[in-house]
Parts: sequence; C-alpha cells; structure tokens
Amino acid sequence: MILTGSPFFILALFFTVLFFCLKKRIKGTLFKVVSINAIAIFFIVALFDSAAARLFSHADPFRISDNFYHHGLKPMTVEKTSWKSDGVSFYTIATNSLGFVDACPRVVPLKKSGKRVLFLGDSFMEGVGYPWDQTAAGIISKRYAEHGVELLNGSVISYSPKIHYLKLKHFLDMGLEIDELYLFIDTSDIIDDFVYDYFVPKEFSKFEQRFQAVTNFYLKGSYLVRSARKNYYDSQINPYNEFSDYWGGLEGFYAWKPRWTFDEEAKKKYGEKGIALAVKHVDQIRELCRKNNIRLHIAVWPWLELLPEGKARPQYDLWKGYTDKYNIDFISLFEVYESMPVDAAAGFFIKNDIHWNERGNQIAADYIWDHIQKKSGENNGN
Repeated sequence: MILTGSPFFILALFFTVLFFCLKKRIKGTLFKVVSINAIAIFFIVALFDSAAARLFSHADPFRISDNFYHHGLKPMTVEKTSWKSDGVSFYTIATNSLGFVDACPRVVPLKKSGKRVLFLGDSFMEGVGYPWDQTAAGIISKRYAEHGVELLNGSVISYSPKIHYLKLKHFLDMGLEIDELYLFIDTSDIIDDFVYDYFVPKEFSKFEQRFQAVTNFYLKGSYLVRSARKNYYDSQINPYNEFSDYWGGLEGFYAWKPRWTFDEEAKKKYGEKGIALAVKHVDQIRELCRKNNIRLHIAVWPWLELLPEGKARPQYDLWKGYTDKYNIDFISLFEVYESMPVDAAAGFFIKNDIHWNERGNQIAADYIWDHIQKKSGENNGN
C-alpha cells in the first residue's frame, strides 16, 4: 500500500496527466518548473505519508467500519497480522462470508441445516494474538462440530452490548438463523458503551457505500488522513472518542477502562451512565432473543489486574444479578482465577497485556465447554 494508500499519490498522478495535457498549450519555463516541482512534492509527501502510516500506526486491512454496527471484519479474507501489545504474536486470521472469525473462508448460509450457536464478544473472544484453533471460540467450535453443532463467532475487538445488539439485529433482519446466543461481557464494555452512545446505524446509499470503502482504504494507508480523522472529524461527532482529551488521550482511555469497578471518580465520569447503557442494550438483546426463540447465555471473566483486593467483583455482581432476575444461564470464570494466587493466574495472560494467552484460551474453552455439557445434560434430564 506504499504510495497508493495516500491520496497525495492520486493528486500527483492527476497533476502529472494534467501537465502532459497542457504543456503543448502553455509555453514557458515557469509553467514547467512550477508543475514539475508540484508533482515531485506530491510524490514525496505521498511516500512519507504512506511510510508513516506503516511505521507509526497499525491498521489491519481486514478491520473495517460498518454503518449498521460501527465496525467489523472484512468477509472472506485471510490475513497475517500481529497483536502489537507484545510485538511478537504474529498469527493468521480468517473470516467467512458473514465477516465472522472462522477456521477458513467459507460461505455461511443464513438458513441453518442443524443446531447453530452464535458467540458475541470482544477481543478476548475474537482471540487476538492466536490462530483460530488456539482461541477459546475455535477450541469450542471443534468440540461442537463433533456433536453436529455449528458455531459462529461474531466477536470483534472493542465490541460492547450496544454493538452486540446492533450486530445481532442486523443479521437477524437479514434472515440469519441461530438457536442459542452466548453473550460474552467484558469489564471494558461499560466504558465502550459510554463511548459508542453517539453512534446511530443507518442505511447507506450505493454512493455512501463506495465512499465508505474509499475512506476505509485511505484510513489504513495514509497517516495524514488518519490523523485528520482522529483529531477533527471523530472529535466533532463523538467528544468521548478514545483519543479525546476527556480521557487524557489514548493512553488515558485505556487506563480508565477498568476503573469503574473500584474508583468513585470513574463511576461518576462514565461508570454510572455506562452501566445504565449496557443494561439497556442487554435488555434489547434479551428481547430480540425472546422474539426469535433464541436461548440466551451470558458469560463474564475478570481482568488479571483487578483480581487483587476483589476489585473485579462489581463486574460479576452486576451481571449475576441481571441473570438471576431474568433466569438467564450465567457462566462465570471468576471462580477459576480467584481460586489461584495472582502470580499463578498471570500465567494465563499475555505478558504485559489484559488478554488470554494460549493457556488462558484453553482454560476458558474447557470451563465454558464443561458448563455447556452440564447444562445440556440438565436439559436432557428434564
């Protein structure tokens, strides 16, 4: 994407063509000097713009914005990428025709041929840093397949209840058939629902769809376009975006994410509203499931940094109370991590990162699968 990812490359080509078209009509040295220098400047800016996009920011080409549910993954793609938090977790990610993470690109019919289960979660359940067969969803998918059940994984980084609801509604409206929904709710979902409150889904015209595709292309290939988008456009439509001064910039935003569970300032800053929004959107998901005869399950887990002093417990209490109130199946990995010393628990997370490593994905998959099997046995017993 060097050069072509920058709009200045297009400008350089445009003025090059214009120069050759006009040079026979416009005589004189001044025209030639000005034109050639302008073209050279555009080419040089394009080169540095594209190079800076690669050097100073990481934008995976398979991650795209979406007018219905904010952001997702490009359908039918295979890409080699890395999880930059540790700088070494290079892996291959594949998506199916729905834009869901999968073992390989495949066409997924909207109509099911047997039992079908949908996972909706954020980066934990997308499985950042690891190939499909080493992620919790991938491991469970293989086990489900042995029982004739299809698992679809619609999880994507930075998803939260609002985006889960919009994505679920979009695909159900398209005619996607599922029997069960496993909703994975992360600690970060409270601040994310607060941030996404501005977003309103809309039906795009064909022109808007093409324009969005072009915008996505240049956001990935141009450092200047991405900076302008971040510093001006995003700030205007969403004053609470992750780069906002409200959080102290991106680094501050990530520092605020877990603090609603133990910090009164964070509760007032975004926690109280974020909780109300998250509960409202889970209510909407619950209603969608009721109307479409889909069995709903809700799962939670703690962040490693919140394990000391029980700082993670408000996350558990919130959704345990919710599932008890509405008689929803509840899956909690809190017991797994709280039963071991923090130093031992650290062995299940990527170093200097909040996400599960390969062992963490495996233990999550084993625990969730045991719960699924137990509930299946109880239902069969009834």
